[in-house]
Amino acid sequence: MWQHMGYIVCGILLFLNIIAVSAAVWNNRRMKLKLEKLKKEREEREYQIEYDKKKAEIVSLQSQINPHFLYNTLEVIRSEAIINRDFEAAEMAEALANYFRYNISKKKDIVTVGEELDNIDNYISIQKRRFGDKIDYEIRYDSDEAQIRSALMPKLTLQPLVENAIYHGIEKKAKGGTVTVHAAATERRLIIRVVDDGPGMDHETLEAVRAKLRGVENELPSSKAAGEKHGGIALANVNQRIQMLYGAYYGITFASTKGLGTEAEVTLPYYTE
Repeated sequence: MWQHMGYIVCGILLFLNIIAVSAAVWNNRRMKLKLEKLKKEREEREYQIEYDKKKAEIVSLQSQINPHFLYNTLEVIRSEAIINRDFEAAEMAEALANYFRYNISKKKDIVTVGEELDNIDNYISIQKRRFGDKIDYEIRYDSDEAQIRSALMPKLTLQPLVENAIYHGIEKKAKGGTVTVHAAATERRLIIRVVDDGPGMDHETLEAVRAKLRGVENELPSSKAAGEKHGGIALANVNQRIQMLYGAYYGITFASTKGLGTEAEVTLPYYTE
Protein backbone atom coordinates (compact mmCIF):
# COMPACT_ATOMS: atom_id res chain seq x y z
CA MET A 1 0.00 0.00 0.00
CA TRP A 2 2.70 2.45 0.98
CA GLN A 3 4.54 1.61 -2.22
CA HIS A 4 1.37 2.33 -4.20
CA MET A 5 0.97 5.65 -2.39
CA GLY A 6 4.57 6.48 -3.19
CA TYR A 7 3.89 5.99 -6.89
CA ILE A 8 0.90 8.29 -6.65
CA VAL A 9 2.91 10.99 -4.86
CA CYS A 10 5.72 10.73 -7.42
CA GLY A 11 3.19 10.99 -10.21
CA ILE A 12 1.63 14.06 -8.64
CA LEU A 13 5.04 15.66 -8.12
CA LEU A 14 6.03 14.86 -11.69
CA PHE A 15 2.76 16.33 -12.96
CA LEU A 16 3.27 19.49 -10.87
CA ASN A 17 6.85 19.75 -12.13
CA ILE A 18 5.66 19.51 -15.75
CA ILE A 19 3.08 22.21 -15.07
CA ALA A 20 5.73 24.42 -13.46
CA VAL A 21 8.14 23.95 -16.38
CA SER A 22 5.37 24.60 -18.91
CA ALA A 23 4.36 27.74 -17.05
CA ALA A 24 7.96 28.93 -16.98
CA VAL A 25 8.36 28.27 -20.71
CA TRP A 26 5.10 30.06 -21.44
CA ASN A 27 6.08 33.01 -19.24
CA ASN A 28 9.45 33.23 -20.96
CA ARG A 29 7.79 33.07 -24.37
CA ARG A 30 5.22 35.70 -23.35
CA MET A 31 7.97 37.95 -22.00
CA LYS A 32 10.00 37.48 -25.19
CA LEU A 33 7.00 38.36 -27.36
CA LYS A 34 6.29 41.38 -25.18
CA LEU A 35 9.90 42.57 -25.48
CA GLU A 36 9.83 42.04 -29.25
CA LYS A 37 6.59 44.03 -29.48
CA LEU A 38 8.06 46.86 -27.41
CA LYS A 39 11.19 46.85 -29.57
CA LYS A 40 9.13 46.96 -32.76
CA GLU A 41 6.98 49.78 -31.40
CA ARG A 42 10.11 51.74 -30.43
CA GLU A 43 11.63 51.21 -33.88
CA GLU A 44 8.37 52.32 -35.53
CA ARG A 45 8.28 55.46 -33.39
CA GLU A 46 11.90 56.25 -34.23
CA TYR A 47 11.20 55.61 -37.90
CA GLN A 48 8.15 57.90 -37.80
CA ILE A 49 10.15 60.64 -36.09
CA GLU A 50 12.90 60.39 -38.73
CA TYR A 51 10.34 60.34 -41.54
CA ASP A 52 8.54 63.40 -40.13
CA LYS A 53 11.87 65.16 -39.80
CA LYS A 54 12.79 64.51 -43.44
CA LYS A 55 9.31 65.57 -44.57
CA ALA A 56 9.59 68.79 -42.56
CA GLU A 57 12.96 69.51 -44.18
CA ILE A 58 11.43 69.09 -47.65
CA VAL A 59 8.48 71.33 -46.78
CA SER A 60 10.88 73.91 -45.36
CA LEU A 61 12.93 73.85 -48.56
CA GLN A 62 9.82 74.18 -50.68
CA SER A 63 8.60 77.15 -48.65
CA GLN A 64 11.83 79.02 -49.39
CA ILE A 65 11.11 78.96 -53.10
CA ASN A 66 8.58 81.33 -54.62
CA PRO A 67 7.22 79.20 -57.46
CA HIS A 68 5.57 82.05 -59.34
CA PHE A 69 8.77 84.09 -59.37
CA LEU A 70 10.74 81.08 -60.58
CA TYR A 71 8.28 80.16 -63.34
CA ASN A 72 7.92 83.77 -64.50
CA THR A 73 11.69 84.20 -64.64
CA LEU A 74 12.12 81.03 -66.69
CA GLU A 75 9.32 82.14 -69.02
CA VAL A 76 11.13 85.47 -69.56
CA ILE A 77 14.34 83.56 -70.36
CA ARG A 78 12.43 81.30 -72.74
CA SER A 79 10.79 84.27 -74.50
CA GLU A 80 14.13 86.06 -74.87
CA ALA A 81 15.69 82.90 -76.28
CA ILE A 82 12.90 82.54 -78.86
CA ILE A 83 13.27 86.20 -79.88
CA ASN A 84 16.98 85.58 -80.41
CA ARG A 85 16.16 82.33 -82.24
CA ASP A 86 18.04 80.28 -79.65
CA PHE A 87 15.53 77.47 -79.67
CA GLU A 88 17.66 75.03 -77.71
CA ALA A 89 17.90 77.47 -74.80
CA ALA A 90 14.15 78.07 -75.04
CA GLU A 91 13.48 74.34 -74.89
CA MET A 92 15.78 73.96 -71.89
CA ALA A 93 14.08 76.82 -70.03
CA GLU A 94 10.70 75.20 -70.65
CA ALA A 95 11.93 71.78 -69.49
CA LEU A 96 13.44 73.34 -66.37
CA ALA A 97 10.20 75.17 -65.56
CA ASN A 98 8.19 71.96 -65.94
CA TYR A 99 10.73 70.07 -63.84
CA PHE A 100 10.61 72.59 -60.99
CA ARG A 101 6.84 72.84 -61.19
CA TYR A 102 6.54 69.08 -60.69
CA ASN A 103 9.18 68.85 -57.98
CA ILE A 104 8.10 71.69 -55.72
CA SER A 105 4.36 71.34 -56.16
CA LYS A 106 2.65 70.77 -52.80
CA LYS A 107 -0.62 69.49 -54.25
CA LYS A 108 -0.05 65.75 -53.90
CA ASP A 109 2.48 63.15 -52.81
CA ILE A 110 1.00 60.29 -54.88
CA VAL A 111 1.08 60.65 -58.68
CA THR A 112 0.51 58.47 -61.72
CA VAL A 113 3.38 56.61 -63.32
CA GLY A 114 2.70 58.70 -66.42
CA GLU A 115 3.32 61.92 -64.49
CA GLU A 116 6.48 60.50 -62.95
CA LEU A 117 7.80 59.43 -66.37
CA ASP A 118 6.95 62.82 -67.90
CA ASN A 119 9.05 64.41 -65.17
CA ILE A 120 11.92 62.09 -66.10
CA ASP A 121 11.58 63.28 -69.71
CA ASN A 122 12.07 66.87 -68.54
CA TYR A 123 15.01 65.84 -66.37
CA ILE A 124 16.68 63.98 -69.25
CA SER A 125 16.07 66.93 -71.59
CA ILE A 126 17.98 69.16 -69.16
CA GLN A 127 20.80 66.64 -68.72
CA LYS A 128 21.19 66.24 -72.48
CA ARG A 129 22.11 69.92 -72.71
CA ARG A 130 25.07 69.11 -70.48
CA PHE A 131 26.10 65.67 -71.71
CA GLY A 132 24.91 65.93 -75.32
CA ASP A 133 24.93 62.62 -77.17
CA LYS A 134 26.71 60.95 -74.30
CA ILE A 135 23.32 60.00 -72.80
CA ASP A 136 20.75 57.84 -74.53
CA TYR A 137 17.45 57.30 -72.77
CA GLU A 138 14.48 55.09 -73.50
CA ILE A 139 11.34 53.76 -71.85
CA ARG A 140 10.16 50.21 -72.52
CA TYR A 141 6.70 49.11 -71.51
CA ASP A 142 6.91 45.39 -70.82
CA SER A 143 3.12 45.16 -70.44
CA ASP A 144 0.12 47.32 -71.38
CA GLU A 145 1.27 50.97 -71.56
CA ALA A 146 -2.08 52.46 -70.53
CA GLN A 147 -2.29 50.12 -67.53
CA ILE A 148 1.21 51.12 -66.42
CA ARG A 149 0.85 54.88 -66.89
CA SER A 150 -2.44 54.98 -64.96
CA ALA A 151 -0.95 53.23 -61.91
CA LEU A 152 -0.20 55.32 -58.81
CA MET A 153 3.14 55.69 -57.06
CA PRO A 154 4.93 58.01 -54.60
CA LYS A 155 6.08 61.22 -56.23
CA LEU A 156 9.82 61.56 -56.97
CA THR A 157 10.57 57.86 -56.76
CA LEU A 158 12.15 57.40 -60.19
CA GLN A 159 14.09 60.64 -60.69
CA PRO A 160 16.70 59.82 -57.99
CA LEU A 161 17.22 56.40 -59.62
CA VAL A 162 17.70 57.90 -63.08
CA GLU A 163 20.02 60.54 -61.63
CA ASN A 164 22.01 57.83 -59.88
CA ALA A 165 22.28 55.87 -63.15
CA ILE A 166 23.61 58.94 -64.98
CA TYR A 167 26.13 60.18 -62.44
CA HIS A 168 27.42 56.81 -61.22
CA GLY A 169 27.00 54.90 -64.46
CA ILE A 170 26.90 56.77 -67.76
CA GLU A 171 29.07 59.73 -66.73
CA LYS A 172 31.92 57.36 -65.91
CA LYS A 173 32.01 55.96 -69.46
CA ALA A 174 34.16 57.86 -71.93
CA LYS A 175 31.77 57.16 -74.80
CA GLY A 176 28.60 57.51 -72.74
CA GLY A 177 25.82 54.98 -72.58
CA THR A 178 22.13 54.30 -72.19
CA VAL A 179 19.67 54.54 -69.34
CA THR A 180 16.62 52.36 -69.93
CA VAL A 181 13.45 52.36 -67.85
CA HIS A 182 11.53 49.07 -68.04
CA ALA A 183 7.99 49.26 -66.69
CA ALA A 184 5.61 46.34 -66.14
CA ALA A 185 2.35 45.84 -64.27
CA THR A 186 0.33 42.86 -63.09
CA GLU A 187 -2.94 42.77 -61.21
CA ARG A 188 -1.07 43.18 -57.93
CA ARG A 189 2.39 44.54 -58.68
CA LEU A 190 4.01 47.49 -60.40
CA ILE A 191 7.64 46.80 -61.25
CA ILE A 192 9.92 49.49 -62.69
CA ARG A 193 13.59 48.86 -63.45
CA VAL A 194 16.15 51.58 -64.16
CA VAL A 195 19.05 50.00 -66.03
CA ASP A 196 22.34 51.56 -67.13
CA ASP A 197 25.20 50.05 -69.09
CA GLY A 198 27.85 51.84 -67.06
CA PRO A 199 30.89 50.34 -65.32
CA GLY A 200 28.85 48.54 -62.67
CA MET A 201 29.93 47.79 -59.10
CA ASP A 202 32.10 45.15 -57.51
CA HIS A 203 30.52 42.84 -54.93
CA GLU A 204 31.74 44.78 -51.88
CA THR A 205 30.41 48.11 -53.17
CA LEU A 206 27.10 46.54 -54.16
CA GLU A 207 26.66 45.04 -50.69
CA ALA A 208 27.47 48.42 -49.15
CA VAL A 209 24.78 50.08 -51.25
CA ARG A 210 22.29 47.40 -50.27
CA ALA A 211 23.17 47.92 -46.62
CA LYS A 212 22.64 51.65 -47.05
CA LEU A 213 19.19 51.01 -48.52
CA ARG A 214 18.32 48.99 -45.42
CA GLY A 215 19.46 51.89 -43.27
CA VAL A 216 22.39 49.90 -41.88
CA GLU A 217 25.41 52.11 -41.26
CA ASN A 218 28.89 50.64 -41.65
CA GLU A 219 27.69 47.09 -42.20
CA LEU A 220 30.83 46.68 -44.26
CA PRO A 221 34.11 48.54 -43.66
CA SER A 222 33.63 50.69 -46.76
CA SER A 223 29.83 50.95 -46.63
CA LYS A 224 29.65 54.61 -45.67
CA ALA A 225 31.94 55.78 -48.43
CA ALA A 226 30.46 53.43 -51.01
CA GLY A 227 26.91 54.36 -50.07
CA GLU A 228 27.62 58.05 -50.48
CA LYS A 229 29.43 57.49 -53.77
CA HIS A 230 26.45 55.64 -55.18
CA GLY A 231 23.69 57.89 -53.91
CA GLY A 232 22.93 55.62 -50.95
CA ILE A 233 21.61 58.34 -48.67
CA ALA A 234 19.02 59.80 -51.06
CA LEU A 235 17.93 56.36 -52.30
CA ALA A 236 17.63 55.08 -48.73
CA ASN A 237 15.14 57.87 -48.06
CA VAL A 238 13.10 56.87 -51.12
CA ASN A 239 13.18 53.22 -50.05
CA GLN A 240 12.08 54.07 -46.51
CA ARG A 241 9.22 56.18 -47.81
CA ILE A 242 7.97 53.30 -50.00
CA GLN A 243 8.16 50.78 -47.16
CA MET A 244 6.46 53.14 -44.76
CA LEU A 245 3.56 53.56 -47.20
CA TYR A 246 3.22 49.96 -48.39
CA GLY A 247 5.21 47.65 -46.13
CA ALA A 248 8.52 45.80 -46.08
CA TYR A 249 7.68 43.62 -49.11
CA TYR A 250 8.02 46.68 -51.37
CA GLY A 251 10.89 49.03 -52.12
CA ILE A 252 14.14 49.29 -54.07
CA THR A 253 16.65 46.55 -54.80
CA PHE A 254 19.96 46.77 -56.64
CA ALA A 255 21.83 44.33 -58.86
CA SER A 256 25.10 45.06 -60.61
CA THR A 257 27.88 43.35 -62.52
CA LYS A 258 31.32 44.88 -62.76
CA GLY A 259 31.94 46.00 -66.32
CA LEU A 260 28.34 45.47 -67.48
CA GLY A 261 26.13 47.91 -65.63
CA THR A 262 23.68 48.38 -62.79
CA GLU A 263 19.96 47.76 -62.34
CA ALA A 264 17.70 49.34 -59.73
CA GLU A 265 14.28 47.75 -59.35
CA VAL A 266 11.29 49.42 -57.69
CA THR A 267 8.44 47.15 -56.59
CA LEU A 268 5.12 48.71 -55.62
CA PRO A 269 1.55 47.53 -55.18
CA TYR A 270 -0.53 48.08 -58.29
CA TYR A 271 -3.51 50.37 -57.80
CA THR A 272 -5.21 53.24 -59.61
CA GLU A 273 -7.49 56.12 -58.70
